[in-house]
Amino acid sequence: MSRISSQAMILTAGFDATTRNKTSLHGMTLSSVCSLSTSPIPLLQFNLHLPSYTSQSLHENNGILAIHLLPPTPKAVRLGRIFASGVKRETKKLNYTYLDTSEQELEDGDVFHEMTTPFNNISNDDWKEYKFTDKLSIPIIKEAERVFICKKRQVFEVDSHEIWAVEVLEITSPNNNYNIAHNEDKTGGLLYYDRSFHKIGDALREY
Repeated sequence: MSRISSQAMILTAGFDATTRNKTSLHGMTLSSVCSLSTSPIPLLQFNLHLPSYTSQSLHENNGILAIHLLPPTPKAVRLGRIFASGVKRETKKLNYTYLDTSEQELEDGDVFHEMTTPFNNISNDDWKEYKFTDKLSIPIIKEAERVFICKKRQVFEVDSHEIWAVEVLEITSPNNNYNIAHNEDKTGGLLYYDRSFHKIGDALREY
């Protein structure tokens, strides 16, 4: 599967806004998000490897969540690695064309992990609170190009994984660099391939 590129997206789980603290905030980096349908309602699909703090938090908070489409920037790579398994050091200098492999990825072969507490390792300036209801909020990562606000539609287990189908309720743009109204500055998102992060390249032409 390392031969196949996939979107690296961050999921954040809803939390009890009346008892907010960093230890109650959970989320993780996903490589499995895809569109399930657009009609009659928009649905996304992803899977979680169990055990998972994020899964536990989702079940405790009515399956309310946000899925973040990340731009191909060094900061997005850092956030993606933090939400995968804490801070992972780079072996080479990051740039916008090639976003390099960390030492831990070389050791364990995978950037995506489950038992994480990422909000302990990011600044309060990196995220903001989205009020879903008076008692329920969702952490929103400010670096995101787009954010899908979602709620659980259906969940089922397959071996050691949960497969989630979620309904998209709203799409927001927390980063002012990306204009959602006119669909400008589309980046193609942050790609993960062959144990490294990449950005989309030039369009291919058929001969």
